[in-house]
Amino acid sequence: MKVRIQVAVALGVALLLAACGGGAPATSAPPAGGDAEAAPTSPPAQPSSLPAASGGGLDVASIDMCQVLPRAELAALAGGTPYEGAETGGPSCIYAIDPGDGTAELYSISVVEADAIQPMVDYVRDYEQAEWLEGIGSAAFLQESGFGEGYEMSVLVEGEHGLSLSGSRPEVLQAAARLLVERLGG
Repeated sequence: MKVRIQVAVALGVALLLAACGGGAPATSAPPAGGDAEAAPTSPPAQPSSLPAASGGGLDVASIDMCQVLPRAELAALAGGTPYEGAETGGPSCIYAIDPGDGTAELYSISVVEADAIQPMVDYVRDYEQAEWLEGIGSAAFLQESGFGEGYEMSVLVEGEHGLSLSGSRPEVLQAAARLLVERLGG
């Protein structure tokens, strides 16, 4: 089961990366010898109420993840600058961040129906090793990626939606998840 989920996630990430493209950082890198200190960013303007699905919960198909959590804001959480990329629109967004050393860190964030995350949460709870995180949604876990480098995180906001996050650093994933649960509800 885990292999099938990982293959599906890998295929989705590959398709999103192909759609987003690459490019140079959107802003200049920090000066040599100095640490980049991310300035706090204010949250983007959010609609007064997010669209609800007909059966309750959040209508995830109407969410534009790159608008809910803009690239520059995730880059600030990571202490870097975003690379330019095509805005795909929709419930998933791929983020390429220059952490300040000219390399790239990749992050992928998707909002999904709660029904899609609940079975994964149950499976991981019963059969896999994961770090369970308190205070993020109804249930949240973090584990090393099955693909080698990086981490995967899943968040369930029971009855509302789920979040699927992957990326280079767990602290960035956790900070992004907390922001998204606050912004999307839960």
